[in-house]
Amino acid sequence: MNIRFVLFDKRKEKTSIRAFVYHRGQEYRVSVGESVLAKHWSESKGRCKLVRGYPNGATINKNLDDIESILTAIVSSYGLITPTETQVRADYKSRRKCINVEGGGVTDETQYLVDYAIKFAKEADRKSGTKRTYQTTITKLRQYEQKYHIKLRFADINIDFYNKFKKWMLESTYTIKGKKYHYSKNYIGTLFKNVSMLMNKSNKRSLHGFLGHKDEDFKVEKEEVDAIYLNTEELDKIYNVEFTEELLLKNEFTGKSNNLQRAIKSLNEERDRFLIGCYTALRHSDYSRIDVLNFNDDMVSIWTAKKDKKVYIPIHYRLREIMKRRDNILPGKISEQKHNDHIKTIGKLAGINSEVLLTKTRGGVRESITGEKYKFITTHTCRRSGASNMYLAGIDVKFIQDILGHSKMEQTLKYIKVAAEENAKRLQNHPYFTGK
Repeated sequence: MNIRFVLFDKRKEKTSIRAFVYHRGQEYRVSVGESVLAKHWSESKGRCKLVRGYPNGATINKNLDDIESILTAIVSSYGLITPTETQVRADYKSRRKCINVEGGGVTDETQYLVDYAIKFAKEADRKSGTKRTYQTTITKLRQYEQKYHIKLRFADINIDFYNKFKKWMLESTYTIKGKKYHYSKNYIGTLFKNVSMLMNKSNKRSLHGFLGHKDEDFKVEKEEVDAIYLNTEELDKIYNVEFTEELLLKNEFTGKSNNLQRAIKSLNEERDRFLIGCYTALRHSDYSRIDVLNFNDDMVSIWTAKKDKKVYIPIHYRLREIMKRRDNILPGKISEQKHNDHIKTIGKLAGINSEVLLTKTRGGVRESITGEKYKFITTHTCRRSGASNMYLAGIDVKFIQDILGHSKMEQTLKYIKVAAEENAKRLQNHPYFTGK
């Protein structure tokens, strides 16, 4: 018996491998379920070239040795009977499946992580934001596969993959407006969180029995990132700012009068939308769709999009004034990105320009970022501002937790961004410190 491995199409950059089995004058062609980069294949040896630039080659060669043994055993098992090619192929597929099950491997042809991730993301009943993180994870895994010329199997997801993928991510950068940035610790942590989730889901479906992601060092690292909130005085500045053509022209706005008037109208709309978010402490996905029907009996009540939980928020007096001056007509819909751009401009025009210092871990290094405060305003500033100002006003954290719709107190405490100095000032007159 003679078994030879050949490329299915050596003209392609990456191609599958077929086995040609010759026995008693018969030829059997079997697709073995392995692929290789054509440039790293040795036709004379029927194996991968062992080169530093293709570390996956050694694994493929070992698999081909095992496959040769399996095919030899299959054909030999027929004895004097001459099997058909269809029989040999079916026996090979069945034998591989049994070996994989016994060894904790895959139970069908879906053995690749990214293939499963694509199918899972498509079928999962999740919010659009969560699905976006799945797509980001798929993109990064694909880029990693292209970088190292591999196709990740469930069996490959172990501590070695963790260390190599993490190192690659820490060294990688992305570009915004010509400036390069390293990925943050939380960004990388989310990727590993999704990889672990995919491994758990596929394992639960009995697609494989690999548990390399359960290693204690396979960690989903997170950090509490510095973020701003706007205090009541700053929110008052935004509430009271009057957008005029003169103010816009002083701040590098250009254009004809009618264009400036359109800009003023947009700024007023987005200012009110932003303040509604700040005075309700809702997420953008909720405060951007709030309707007059959500206002009833001095309360705002709404089913939150992310948690699908109904929350009740007392109407802040500033919110009452906003509704009155708008004749109870709320702002129309706008994308989060456009809203983010507008509120930074609004912050600048309102004079929210104190210098702030924020820190974040990027590329494994803790770095500091300084700038005028308005530059760091985002839609999520609303939620942090609402929670922090309630806390500073003396509202019990348990009530703030209910308003935010959190199931755990730890979640609420992360949203209360009160500076240490401000917190200390609140305690200056406490009897413990005054002795009175």
